[in-house]
Amino acid sequence: SAMECDDMTDTASVNSHLTGSVYPRSVKTTKSRKKEGTPVSKLRPKAPMVSASNDSVLAVTQMLASKRGDAAIITDESGGLAGIITDTDVTRRVVAKQLPASSTRVSDVMTANPSCVSMSDPATDALVTMVENRFRHLPVTDDSGAIVGVLDIAKCLNDAISKLEKSQEKGSSAAEDAVKQMASLQGAGGNQAAALQALLGPLLSQAFGGQSSPTLRTILAGKPSTIVSPRTTLQETGMMMAEARKAALVVESGRLVGIFGFKDMMSRAIAKELPLDLTPVSTVMTPNPEAVSPDTTVIEALQIMHDNKFLTLPVCESNGSVIGIVDVMDCVYASGGAEGWRSIFSSAMECDDVTETASVHSYRSASVRSVKKPQNDNARPVSKLRPKKPILQNESETVLAVTKMLASKRG
Repeated sequence: SAMECDDMTDTASVNSHLTGSVYPRSVKTTKSRKKEGTPVSKLRPKAPMVSASNDSVLAVTQMLASKRGDAAIITDESGGLAGIITDTDVTRRVVAKQLPASSTRVSDVMTANPSCVSMSDPATDALVTMVENRFRHLPVTDDSGAIVGVLDIAKCLNDAISKLEKSQEKGSSAAEDAVKQMASLQGAGGNQAAALQALLGPLLSQAFGGQSSPTLRTILAGKPSTIVSPRTTLQETGMMMAEARKAALVVESGRLVGIFGFKDMMSRAIAKELPLDLTPVSTVMTPNPEAVSPDTTVIEALQIMHDNKFLTLPVCESNGSVIGIVDVMDCVYASGGAEGWRSIFSSAMECDDVTETASVHSYRSASVRSVKKPQNDNARPVSKLRPKKPILQNESETVLAVTKMLASKRG
């Protein structure tokens, strides 16, 4: 019976604390276009996490931490949409201003009356709007105006790249169209990300006048750094993060030893009521993060973030000295901006969903095969359950190595 139901994120109405649906008081949408092409519903927006406007910041962060979320839809007393608050807002508007989370109402620090899109709006327009405005999250309404989901640009970008990669493997015309719609790439490198280079390389060629993909060193030039020591307090770290709008890199003796992001501040510090002015960042940071060379191209960085589901990437020289940190939006902007990505998103929308067609390969390039069983022609296939991508490891690895790998990939 469950297989016959529409996906929850496509149709669910969200109830507020007053048991009414969440309705925007005034829905601001993308530029008015004729509703054609793939709708927003196909992007599979995440179910929204909802709090009331009179809740404290502490209560909201604790709710998000318990659900592993990073953004909450805020409702007013009548159950209508009042605003949205994200993990970044918590650091910039609460921590940096030294407001007490337990007594500060979320309505005082949220983004009021956020822009929204409808489930039936063109998906490509919604994605381009997010890139243009640097929106990480965008509420989604149904046709009656009730909030039914939230788009996350990082998830959407990962899905788009996955679809194009799979389409290329199958020889689908959709991936080829992404290349044909833009000028041919001239002189680009990027052997480490050859598959994605073939797809996104032409976009960079167009954006940079036929030059090769820019490196992270180029896009970090002149950017403020967010480097702290392990002994720096969370209060000081948060103020630096708020000013630069970047995660903090924890450095000791010139070497990167940890990373501390906005979600970490919200979930590991604020939600747990740690004393920010007494707690050193080393106690809550993520230790020994992966880092890349400043000579890594934007294309390669996107591939690494896609493969590992990273939102940010520390950048270090070969001798270990820290250069800075980049995030997904840095790379998107460095590779052509909003309109340049329209063609990529449009082509991705034409591809079959990656989870319905994916083939799994082991490290030896051999297929991981299962026992074939008789199929019932009337039954729905397992692909409709949208299986997660497998996390693979060699059988000769130790349990310690496997557990570390799983921890790094949140498996």
